[in-house]
Amino acid sequence: MIKFFTLLSLILQFCSFWIAAPEVLGADWLKKTETLIRNTINKLPQVILGISGMISGIVFYHSIKSTVALIAVVVVMLVLMFFSKKIEKLLDRKISKPLMDKLILNDSFRFTLLKFSAIFFTIGFFIQLALEVIK
Repeated sequence: MIKFFTLLSLILQFCSFWIAAPEVLGADWLKKTETLIRNTINKLPQVILGISGMISGIVFYHSIKSTVALIAVVVVMLVLMFFSKKIEKLLDRKISKPLMDKLILNDSFRFTLLKFSAIFFTIGFFIQLALEVIK
């Protein structure tokens, strides 16, 4: 149980950094790097495909004990391979472009993200503090 809460606190603190980044870096930096950020978001299917390949390799290496897991990984890989361009366009149209527009144009949205970041970081800190007191 302690490992779970330790991981939870670390994940909250890690996420708090990325949630705060748009406000800390500012709208000018976001405008300059908009293309890079959008391309990164659009490449997520390829990252998932690579991770799926690694998982299937590990499953094969340790013998095929979990055929359900192997079938699920192979299905995900096939779907991503055949529909990768469509998925990239969908991600760009539905997630990347609207997100970047909102981050660049909306100061109050970035400030709200900064507040959530502070909350996440504080919760993560208190979880770690409580775990140290319990030990």
